[in-house]
Amino acid sequence: MKKISSFALLGIIALALFACENKQAANNEQQPAQQEETIPASFPRKHLIEEFTSQYCGYCPNGMDFVHDFMSKDTNYILVLHHAGFQADNFTIKESSKTSSTLKVAGAPNVSVDRVKTTYMDEDLKKEVSETVFHPYYLSTLDLTQYVDTTYASINIKNTYDPATRQLSVIVSGIVIPKDHPELNLSIFIKESGMIDIQADYIQTKNGWKEFRHTNAAREYLTEFKGDQLTMLDDHHYELQYITVLNEKWNADNCMVVAFLGEAFQPVIQVAEQPVVAGTKGGADIQHGGITKY
Repeated sequence: MKKISSFALLGIIALALFACENKQAANNEQQPAQQEETIPASFPRKHLIEEFTSQYCGYCPNGMDFVHDFMSKDTNYILVLHHAGFQADNFTIKESSKTSSTLKVAGAPNVSVDRVKTTYMDEDLKKEVSETVFHPYYLSTLDLTQYVDTTYASINIKNTYDPATRQLSVIVSGIVIPKDHPELNLSIFIKESGMIDIQADYIQTKNGWKEFRHTNAAREYLTEFKGDQLTMLDDHHYELQYITVLNEKWNADNCMVVAFLGEAFQPVIQVAEQPVVAGTKGGADIQHGGITKY
């Protein structure tokens, strides 16, 4: 057997160590360190407009006109119509009635923005007034800087709809920035547009409409009317799933899922909406209005 000198042995060991170090360096280059998620400082905010109306309210179509005129100039607002606060009708649901009662809505048409006090100029009193619920006319007089355009939470909605069974799965997720945030409630409901039914109208016609196209009506709450308390997955993330079956009389293509976060019942701090059926507008392109008169 050939004997290896100590100098040769040292050389072999040095070469082996050098090769191992090079291999380890190469492995380190191939496996970059995982980066931690960056939590943003804030999120863009949308605002919730809740309009209180009734089929038997002769001035409500005019109120709807004020709301839609306001929203046509700003896309940061999401609308729902509660058929409550006046006389119950074919679109009234119990959650809308409870919302109206909690906000102390006294008549229709009326609106609330984010369920907070809104300051507007009352032309009759000739002074500024701050109210949580007010007539839609005053939307045109608002100083919009009173509505903050950023917030500390996000909302993402993922809908999966099966047209064969009409089953709808709704997954709502998002990020809440501060670890010590206030108690938040998540509210989720389905709204529908394009329904043809009667409507009183004292401005366009003396008696009303035989057929009127209704939009953005709250149809079903998937949560309690005050929302479900938000349960966090960790310091910043949340995700909840709800499953329901759409009423067979509703047009799924004209339905939208709306989700909003509130500090308890109010104020609303963030809102989002998503069509029930992917690839549709969820009724967002349908305009309210009369079709045939009495």
